[in-house]
Amino acid sequence: MKYFARTELIDRMKEIALLEGEFILRSGKKSNWYFDKYRFEGIPEIMASVAHHMARLIPEGTTRLAGIELGGVPMCTALSLETDLPCIFIRKKAKEYGTEAMIEGMHDPQDNILMVEDVVTTGGQAIILIKQLREQGLNIIGTIAVLNREAGATDAFAKENIPFWWLFSREDFGF
Repeated sequence: MKYFARTELIDRMKEIALLEGEFILRSGKKSNWYFDKYRFEGIPEIMASVAHHMARLIPEGTTRLAGIELGGVPMCTALSLETDLPCIFIRKKAKEYGTEAMIEGMHDPQDNILMVEDVVTTGGQAIILIKQLREQGLNIIGTIAVLNREAGATDAFAKENIPFWWLFSREDFGF
C-alpha cells in the first residue's frame, strides 16, 4: 500500500475529517472546529498512512499497544498491523456480562503497554483509565495520539508523569 507523505496526509485528513462550526467536546468545552475521526478511520489508505507515521513515535521497549474504546480501537489495530506489536482493548468501564472485563485481549504482566488514542483534548479520560489500569497491575508507559488538540492534555499528562506523544497538533491543521 502507498503511504501518504505527512503534508499530503494532513491535506487529506483536513478535507475529510476537519469540520468547522459550533461543537461541544467531550470535555464540555466549546470549539469552532471538530476533528471527526470516524470520517477517516474507515479509509484504509489514510489509516495505513497514519499508522506508518505514528509507528516512528513508539518508544523503544514497547511490547504491547492498548486501544481505548471506541475511536482508539481502530487506530490501535492499524498501528498493531504496521508494527507487529500485539494489542489489547480497554473499555471505559467493565462490561456487566460475559467475562465482565474492562481489558479485552491477552496481555502479560511484564508488558510495557502504550495507550493509543485518536484525538486528545484535555487527556482526562485517558488519565483516569491509565490510573485504573495501573491499579490492576498493568505497566502503562505512556500515551500516543493521532491529534493533540492542545487544550491542556500535554500539561495534564506531565503532571501525572505520563509520557505523551502525538502525530499532529492543532497547528498542523491551521487552528
